Amino acid sequence: MGVTKKNNHFNKLKVNMQRMSNQVKNMRIVLLMLFAALSLSVSAQTITLKGNVKDATGEPIIGASVVEKGNTSNGTITDLDGNFSLKVPSKANVIISYIGMKTQDVAVKGQNSINVILYDDAQSLEEVVVIGYGSVKKKDLTGSVSTVQGSELAKIPVSSAAQALTGRLAGVQITTSDGSPDAEMIIRVRGGGSITGDNSPLYIVDGFPVSSISDVAPGDIQDITVLKDASSTAIYGSQGANGVVLITTKSAKGGKTQVSYNGYIQGKKLLRKIDVMNPYEFVMFNYEKAAMRNSISSFEKRFGAFGDLDLYKYQEAADYQDEMFGHPDLSQSHNISITGGNDKTKFSLSGTYINDGSLMKDNGYNRFNLNFKLNHEITKGLKLDFGTRISDTTVKGVGTGGGTYKIRSYDALMKAPVNGFYDFTDVDTSDMSDEELEQYQNDTMTLQEKVDQYWRRKQERRFNFTGGVTWNILKGLTYRLEGGYDYTFFQQKDWYGAKSSKAIQDGNKLPMGEWNKKDTYKYRITNTINWKHSFNQIHDVDLMVGQEIVVSNNESNTMVGKYFQSEITPEKMFASMASNSGETGSRTISSTLGQPDKTASFFGRLNYGYKDRYLATVTVRADGSSKFIRGNRWGIFPAAALAWRISQEEFMEPTQNWLSNLKLRFSYGQAGNNRIGSGMYETLYKAYSSSKYYGAGGYLNPHYTLANSQMANPNLKWETTITRNGGLDFGFLHERISGTLDFYWNTTKDLLVERQIVAPGYSSVQENIGQTSNRGVELSLNATIIQTKDFMLSANFNIGINRNKVDKLAGTNEMSYNSGGFSSDTKEQDDYRVIVGEPLGLVYGFVYDGIYGVDDFVTYTDANGRTQFQFDNKGNFILKEGIPNNSYLSGSNAGVRPGAMKLKDLDKSGDIDKNDRQIIGRTAPKHTGGFGLNATWKGLDLSVMFNWVYGNQIYNMDKIASTQSYRTTYANLREYMGAGSAWTYLDRTSGEIVTDYETLKSMNENKSYWSPLTIPDGNPLVTSWAIEDGSYLRLQNLTLGYTLPKEWTKKFACSQLRLYCTLNNVWTWTNYSGYDPEVNSSIRNSKTSGITPGADYSAYPKAFSWTAGVNITF
Repeated sequence: MGVTKKNNHFNKLKVNMQRMSNQVKNMRIVLLMLFAALSLSVSAQTITLKGNVKDATGEPIIGASVVEKGNTSNGTITDLDGNFSLKVPSKANVIISYIGMKTQDVAVKGQNSINVILYDDAQSLEEVVVIGYGSVKKKDLTGSVSTVQGSELAKIPVSSAAQALTGRLAGVQITTSDGSPDAEMIIRVRGGGSITGDNSPLYIVDGFPVSSISDVAPGDIQDITVLKDASSTAIYGSQGANGVVLITTKSAKGGKTQVSYNGYIQGKKLLRKIDVMNPYEFVMFNYEKAAMRNSISSFEKRFGAFGDLDLYKYQEAADYQDEMFGHPDLSQSHNISITGGNDKTKFSLSGTYINDGSLMKDNGYNRFNLNFKLNHEITKGLKLDFGTRISDTTVKGVGTGGGTYKIRSYDALMKAPVNGFYDFTDVDTSDMSDEELEQYQNDTMTLQEKVDQYWRRKQERRFNFTGGVTWNILKGLTYRLEGGYDYTFFQQKDWYGAKSSKAIQDGNKLPMGEWNKKDTYKYRITNTINWKHSFNQIHDVDLMVGQEIVVSNNESNTMVGKYFQSEITPEKMFASMASNSGETGSRTISSTLGQPDKTASFFGRLNYGYKDRYLATVTVRADGSSKFIRGNRWGIFPAAALAWRISQEEFMEPTQNWLSNLKLRFSYGQAGNNRIGSGMYETLYKAYSSSKYYGAGGYLNPHYTLANSQMANPNLKWETTITRNGGLDFGFLHERISGTLDFYWNTTKDLLVERQIVAPGYSSVQENIGQTSNRGVELSLNATIIQTKDFMLSANFNIGINRNKVDKLAGTNEMSYNSGGFSSDTKEQDDYRVIVGEPLGLVYGFVYDGIYGVDDFVTYTDANGRTQFQFDNKGNFILKEGIPNNSYLSGSNAGVRPGAMKLKDLDKSGDIDKNDRQIIGRTAPKHTGGFGLNATWKGLDLSVMFNWVYGNQIYNMDKIASTQSYRTTYANLREYMGAGSAWTYLDRTSGEIVTDYETLKSMNENKSYWSPLTIPDGNPLVTSWAIEDGSYLRLQNLTLGYTLPKEWTKKFACSQLRLYCTLNNVWTWTNYSGYDPEVNSSIRNSKTSGITPGADYSAYPKAFSWTAGVNITF
């Protein structure tokens, strides 16, 4: 029974185990079936994806990364043709990327083949832009800033940095004072706000403030940045009110040593000549003048009798414009630069030589530049940088602009084209008196011989040293110490020949010389601490605080030597200034030690960014200047800016394919200006040196006199400019189209103005007495129009619209100024005005009202029924009642008569006087700008640049001088002043002066111009007729270059070789009648030239030039 129970239990266990075994088998089958199904399913969703990756030009991208999203172990790269093959799930996404291009996330969606185009990443937004005491990515800018890269400037062979910027930056107007090689380049950022002060921007070269950028070699420039609004400029506080121009020269580079050479030769030509009277019209005009003055006998001795004057129809005229401006020297420039180093030490060395020829003989300049930079990593986290800039410039010749004693450009128009009998006969001078001989020599002297009576050598040697130490104390915390020293040696030697106007007036008609020397130094020490940190990867903070000291001073001396022997040369004179006669007054030596200009500053800037889309900048600077009295010395200049990167918002994600950048900016801030002389707040004295004073016993009695040229004003304080700016930065199609739009409103208050006063010993005083404003709009556009494998075409455009206004002047609504062009010759000398409610640059004068006609004068009918003029008891014509009398014509050869210039009687008094003047010219342009095209096709490159100015008027003083016999005995005039277009009183059949009504009327019918004989020879009239439209459009330059294939150049160890040809000042579309509409003459070195703009007074003509050059890199 027990055995039976055991067997039953065993059998049950066996059955159960069998069941379990069957269940396990079934589970195995099920699992196997599930695994098989899963495998089949996976096999069905995995595909082999094939594709091709190209760039925007259609060029295949080699080595682009193609990776399955979420599975970085599954990836491949493209081959030589841009193709790839990768097994991925049919519903996967693949990430396609390449360095420098925008990454794309592509959904496969079961496709077996895809074609992908990778666009260049918007690198322009990642570009680092230099700002005050630092740099920032372009995308993070909150202020109004414009930048031109050195690579763009390198395509245009020019001799100065400012010249290369012309027409390239919105709101930055660059005007050349004239066409002379060393002409001043006048840069104005958003108009400028000062009246009598300096409106030039602050120039910073490699962190060091300089007075000019003319000595910076264009080939050494890495980039030029212009800061426009106060949020950008306030960090510079002092002198930042008129904008800041930052120039960064090429940095030291490590790696393989690279040598490059850039050189060119250049030829120039006078592009335009002004038409003047031919010899026959010249002699007939001067005969008429002599007849009016009853001095025909003197004329006939020189040019012959009236009956023989027809002979001058066949005589060829001397071309004095060609004689003065037709001797261009060949210009040349050579630059060699070397860069290299290793990871720890990098260097850059560049040397440049420029010899810039001129249109005038023996005029021009040459300059040597040396630029050296060194960067060295002393140890980890500690770096040293050092830089040296050396320039040596020599300017030859006087030119025609500025100064009092020199040849004038209008002399080329007004000099007699023929010399009468002197051209046909051998003149025996042995019997002439000294006066007759002198007159004969002056009359027969060629214009070039007159030019040769003025000799100048101007030399400037500048040594600039900068250095800095950067210490990375902790991660994100950096300390930097910067220092700089600049020393300039300047000297100018002027030699005046015996027949120069200077020697005649001051040197007893013997050669004389002036030797001026001025040494200037400046040093700068700056300490900054910068802290950068990112919190939670969404809050970015960049804090900078600093301190700076800038000190400058100068000393000068002048030597004047007179009464040298007549044959002495300039070189011999300046080799021994003591070799003159030694007479009393023949030697004068004076010297001046300037007052130090000291500025101490503390400044700080905070940049904050939230999620890379909300940006804020706060800046403050405190400047203390030695130019103001204690209590007024310190000026505090704050600024703030906000920016919103709208394109980075999530709601803008649908626009990512076509909108690459959209940023809105707002800023407000203040910047200062202290550009006045030192010591103007205190009365200074100097030793009286005009004569000696003796006391008892024969001892010298010290005697002092005032040293100030202006009355001291202890209340002087900082001039302050407040700027408000709103801007929009935008980019489309991966930055193929980009631009900026800015609106601004600048107010300059507490203007430092020089005001005329009546006080013993003084004629003027410096005061804070006014306010001006500038409102404007700026637009800049850049576009890559076509971009393929072999061809690229891009365009750029910019426009700046500025409206300037004088808001107020303390104690007055109007101030008057004399341009100084005609010195005291004009009877009403104040030809410029500053008026409240009006812009700066107002020309003030009479309104031209046509020509007096025969019917403006009293007549009667004679016995024969003929109309005749009635004359007074002195034989003068009598004006009818109600016809205003132009009394300014009295003293002329013809006086007031038919054919004289008529002026408007604005006050209805019946007589033309100073009260009949008004604003006749507005020299400020309505808008300026430029546009250009750049194209490349294989190895060829083409660059075209235009610039324009619209809406300004020019005060053509040269036209006034050359339409009358201004200070010239036998003057030639502009062509239209001849008898064919202008009134004449000479009967050319009889040689008689006509006063008969009918005859005078018939011979002058339809004449467009008055008789030049009715204007007094020595008293020019400032009228609206001399005001011209100065608008122009200029084809500034045209460059064509060719870069040889590398397969050719590598055979002689050359990595790049480019040949190019450039045409500059190719053509100008304008209605202006002068040599060139881009003019802003410095008139007789006038201190008020800054408030008398737009004048064309003896301007040196601009030249057309061709250039052939080469760029080589080894």
